Amino acid sequence: MEIPEPVIVDWPSLLFALIVDSLLVWGPAVSAFYLVPVHQGPIALTVVLVALIANWALYARGTTLGTQLGGFRLQTRRREAPGRSYGLVLALLTFAPVLALGLLLTVSLVAGNNASGFLGRPQSLPIVGVRIRPRRFLQAVDDYWERWAD
Repeated sequence: MEIPEPVIVDWPSLLFALIVDSLLVWGPAVSAFYLVPVHQGPIALTVVLVALIANWALYARGTTLGTQLGGFRLQTRRREAPGRSYGLVLALLTFAPVLALGLLLTVSLVAGNNASGFLGRPQSLPIVGVRIRPRRFLQAVDDYWERWAD
């Protein structure tokens, strides 16, 4: 019996998951910083570190809140969970989402590059997002991105 080829999501879905996971890191930290007047710095730093450790563990398994809301899971090209090393890299991307998005846009939209730019198609990366359930809006955005990139 042949295993069907998984449907791989494109950059908009991956960026959606990154933004959702980043909000889970920074939302509670900013709230703690402003709502807890005593020991603002240490409490906010603790919240950020706990969120990063939690994201690291979740990314190592391949599912986070962002990927679940996006309707996909992360896996290697060998159809395994990303593991601790890739999980750490992905968790650190949630730590600095503005820098990650800025780098992606700068590299991708330089004159002469196609929309996928330096990073290439998601299918060529060591970690891919595989769709696990139907998703109308993000699938439409992924399809538009793919048409625009060609």
